[in-house]
Amino acid sequence: MLSNIEVLCHSSIKMNKGSVIYFDPFKINKNYNDADYIFITHSHYDHYSEEDINKVKKDDTIIIVPIDLVSSVQKNGFSNEHIILVEPNKKYEIENIKFETIPAYNTNKAFHPKENKWIGYVLEINNIKYYIAGDTDITEENKKVVCDVAFVPVRRNIYNDI
Repeated sequence: MLSNIEVLCHSSIKMNKGSVIYFDPFKINKNYNDADYIFITHSHYDHYSEEDINKVKKDDTIIIVPIDLVSSVQKNGFSNEHIILVEPNKKYEIENIKFETIPAYNTNKAFHPKENKWIGYVLEINNIKYYIAGDTDITEENKKVVCDVAFVPVRRNIYNDI
C-alpha cells in the first residue's frame, strides 16, 4: 500500500503508482519534471506553490485544482485541456484513477472557511483508497471517509524539537 509513496513535506506527497502523482508540491529540492498529475487542495502558499509546481510539471501534466485557482494555474502556463476544476462532494475519473473530493475546512478558525470550497481527495488506485486530507479540522464529511491509508498534513514546530 505504501510502496512508491513519499511524504516530501508536511503537506506534499509523491506517489508513483503507474502514474507519477503529486499532492500540494512544496519545498521540492530539484527539478524532477516527472508529474503526470498534480492535485492541489487549496491556495495557501504551502499547498499551492508555483515555484514547486514548476519543478515537477512537464508539458502534458494534468493539474487538478479547486475552482478558485483556475486563473492562477492558467497564468502559470497550464492550458485549459490540462486543468481539471473540482469542487467538494463530487466524484471524478481520469484514465485509471478514480477520486472523490471531500470538503476541507476549519470549524472554529477563519484560516480555511467552508465557503472557500477547498478540498481533500480520496483516490482509488489498484483497489486501494488513499485519503489526502488537505488542511481541515475533523468534520462531519471527513468522519464518513472510508479509506485504506490516510495522509493528514502536520506542521512540526521546530521550536519544540529536543
